[in-house]
Amino acid sequence: MLVLVIDIHSHILPDTDDGARTLEEAVEMARIAREDGIEYMVSTPHMFNGLSGNPEPSEILERVAALNEAINDPNGLKILPGNEVHVSHDIADHARNNRVTKINQKNYMLVEFPQLTVPVGADELFYKLLLQGVRPILVHPERNGQIQASPSIVGRFVERGVYIQVTAMSVTGEFGPAAKATAETLLRHNCVHFLATDTHRTKSRPPILSKGRDAAALVIGPERARALVEENPRAVINGEALRVPPMIPFGTREKKKGGFLARLFG
Repeated sequence: MLVLVIDIHSHILPDTDDGARTLEEAVEMARIAREDGIEYMVSTPHMFNGLSGNPEPSEILERVAALNEAINDPNGLKILPGNEVHVSHDIADHARNNRVTKINQKNYMLVEFPQLTVPVGADELFYKLLLQGVRPILVHPERNGQIQASPSIVGRFVERGVYIQVTAMSVTGEFGPAAKATAETLLRHNCVHFLATDTHRTKSRPPILSKGRDAAALVIGPERARALVEENPRAVINGEALRVPPMIPFGTREKKKGGFLARLFG
């Protein structure tokens, strides 16, 4: 029996950013995703990082509707609207003025850091979003150079109400050993709330979520790994509150299943 899961981060909308280049490629990505058990995929084109034309929410809704029509399969993948919003000093203003698309037009929003650094004042920016009722989800922090050097940075954001999404290919090691080690550290500290594909292509960054879930299960057990691709993302697309285990403070040693000490980097 195929287990159905939800992917909250993808670049499947064709000819929008650095993701799918054509409608045909997007439809093929949808086919691969469905074969992997993905039931819903949130299309999250980049905003405000120079990789897209910063399409308005109305345009994203139109493109999502067109892609769903092109997929044309009642049992196939369903595409939902969203954005991956690059962090900036005016991110809260963009959200307030409806310049960005929250996930499935509810109250969660993907936020992206630069590749190498954690922006000064990120705490305050997240706080401003939370004051508006927007629940920020920080995407792929395990691939950020500064966080790789100090994963406990993520713990401080989690304490302040930020949710965390890790890329499935990071957990499998396909983004390199530093990203994998950081992802495992965050998993062991209950600092990961979602796994997502962040798919861009059919081959180089395919829409495969099951491998990441299975790799995460080796670190935190199958039940907790399933929550990262089933219960938690389902709550997000429905705009519901998450029920997540409390963060394990960095510096605390936790034992893996089987009695071996977890490898910690924070």
